[in-house]
Amino acid sequence: MLKLVNVSKYYSSHNVIALGLRKINLELHSNEFVAIVGESGSGKTTLLNVICGIDTYEEGEMYLNGEETSYFSTSELEEYRKKYIAFVFQNYNLIDSYTVLQNVEAPLILSGYPKKEIRARAIEIIKRVGLEKHIHHKATKLSGGQKQRVVIARALAKDCPIIAADEPTGNLDTDSAKQIIELLKEISKDKLVILVTHDYEQVKDYASRKIRIFDGEIVEDIEVRPTDKVNLPSLPEQSRKMRWTELMIIAFRNLLSVPKKSILMVVIFTIFVFFVAMAYGSFQASLRDFENLGNYYFTNTSINRIVVKKADNSELTQADLDELMGFTNVKTIVTNDYVLDRTFWMENNTVGDYGAWISMQPLPQSLMSEDTELLFGRMPTSSTEVVIAINSANAGEYESYLDVLFKANEYDLVPQVLLDGVTIVGIVDAAKIHTTIRYQADAFFLFSEEVINDLALSSYFNFIKTSDMFIDYGESQVHMQDYLQSYAISILNTLPNNTILLPYYSFPCDPDICDATGSIEIEDIYQSYTVDNLVFDAQELDNSWEYKMALQMNQATYDRFFTNKNFQVTIFTETDVAVDTLVARLRAVNSGITSKYSVIYPYRSQSSDPFSALITLMSVLGASITLIFTLVASLLITYIIFKAIINTKMRDYAIFRTIGANQQTIKKMIYYENYQAAFVGYVIVLIAMITLNATLPALQPILKYYTIPSYFVLLLMALFMAFSVSSRYVRKVFKESVNRTLKAE
Repeated sequence: MLKLVNVSKYYSSHNVIALGLRKINLELHSNEFVAIVGESGSGKTTLLNVICGIDTYEEGEMYLNGEETSYFSTSELEEYRKKYIAFVFQNYNLIDSYTVLQNVEAPLILSGYPKKEIRARAIEIIKRVGLEKHIHHKATKLSGGQKQRVVIARALAKDCPIIAADEPTGNLDTDSAKQIIELLKEISKDKLVILVTHDYEQVKDYASRKIRIFDGEIVEDIEVRPTDKVNLPSLPEQSRKMRWTELMIIAFRNLLSVPKKSILMVVIFTIFVFFVAMAYGSFQASLRDFENLGNYYFTNTSINRIVVKKADNSELTQADLDELMGFTNVKTIVTNDYVLDRTFWMENNTVGDYGAWISMQPLPQSLMSEDTELLFGRMPTSSTEVVIAINSANAGEYESYLDVLFKANEYDLVPQVLLDGVTIVGIVDAAKIHTTIRYQADAFFLFSEEVINDLALSSYFNFIKTSDMFIDYGESQVHMQDYLQSYAISILNTLPNNTILLPYYSFPCDPDICDATGSIEIEDIYQSYTVDNLVFDAQELDNSWEYKMALQMNQATYDRFFTNKNFQVTIFTETDVAVDTLVARLRAVNSGITSKYSVIYPYRSQSSDPFSALITLMSVLGASITLIFTLVASLLITYIIFKAIINTKMRDYAIFRTIGANQQTIKKMIYYENYQAAFVGYVIVLIAMITLNATLPALQPILKYYTIPSYFVLLLMALFMAFSVSSRYVRKVFKESVNRTLKAE
């Protein structure tokens, strides 16, 4: 039973209080067909709205099966409307973009009907109201009578105990109006039908009860035809909540039903996701530059170089090398890779007026692929020909060096292959082999594997890894690090074991009176050790530059310092993308309970150049500001455009609220619609980025750093844009009541 006791309703506008209802006392039951009549403005629609929970009341109490409703919250009123009330409106309030079938299915979906039953039940109800021939027609294509039949079908689909009809025949001709009244009469056999009308003559042959309103009061309440009064059913306190998949389906249906608006939404998201993608790519590129600012131990900090050594400092076997080659993204391995960190001076005295000099670092030729594009020249055809890698901005300066033989200075202690010289035949962009020329050298020389091995296994070794050295003579001790840093070693097997000849001018005292003995401590990135019991003497055999610049010792003494066994290798990767992932996988290789390999990524290091670090840091900050500005601007512009689009959907959302969707459901519906549009825009941008990365060189520096995590971050940004736009809009959806929204429309 629905019972109103002394219910009053007031309206306030501009400090003026107007009476809506005064002291209404009323009992309503199932099986009744109640006609509420009265003049325009008498309060009949207000009474219907109070009964349906659309409007609140200020005085009295309304009871639902004996339960007071005055304390109902907004969500509880929504739940009441969802479970108990089905509406039939004068203006139909159908979702125009939906078909007849979709309009009838909507309340079934919102009510949680099983998916398999929804279609069959909707078709059955549509047949009941005589619209089976129009089942797939959109609501906008129907006549007034047909639309009202759809509204009644939708009300029947909702299967509520109360049907509230507000002037349902107001826009219909006489025949259509009669058919609608007959349908409502049939429905009232097991439901409470409350019909508001200004024309009682239309319903007097069908209504079981007449209630007349005048000036907000009931002035007549008579039972026209006796009925068996039955209490309204007691429904569960909480109805079933919709699953997110069901809401996603409704949201997707909403998008498909208005293709032009949906396409516009996708286009907007696509444009702004693309701008954000470019800003984020620039941000990542700036981070990469900030990370690559030099390294204390490694002068070659190529982005795709990984240095590997056994954790126990043992020799790397062929089985170890095979294991390393088996990892994904490994292109080539350079053994005895210390040579990669050496810088050699190459010269040619015939170029120009004063000759030409190039400081170079060696790289393996295998870093080039078959499709590597040459900026100038050709590929090498012998071990005495090389291609050099230059930053593309400076490549033109070296074009005149093509087909020119460059040799190492004869006074430097270098392998014979460099003394004989190599001919530059081609120039490539350093970025194409995933490296950048910075401060260590003018260019990278790409040598054949044969030459790289010759350089690596040479008897000459730069002494840059000496960390400490002391020589004792008499009662004094001399720190030799400043004397010996950067000297090369020359093998002279006529010397006795453990004897080292030093450059004469570097010897700390007069060789004739100085008996120098001591030790040398050697340290690199992995280990430190001491070679002791050494005897030091000055070189007096020759005054040539060779002997002045070299430390001489025999092979047995040299082997105490260095060995040709392979203790360290460099892995060069196929690409410079996801190198960190490969580093992590190498470190995860176990030997027993410990890691098998010691792995370092020279590219990630601290800067030895504060000014460069500051410049790059400013670049990173600039890219960060650009990224944030792009996000904010995208959000604002997107919201402004979306506001105009979504405003056209306000009526549809209000209709959803009348057929059983509460605020949370509507909010999720709006979010899911925008998420889906944003996701489609993201996919379009993703395809465009992959295509542009392969076809548009200008964008490659930005797009090349996108990894799977980067694409995931971009997706999160796109969804965040959709979330932000939606969250700002949903507040507006519920700012106005359902009644006011529908009237405004």
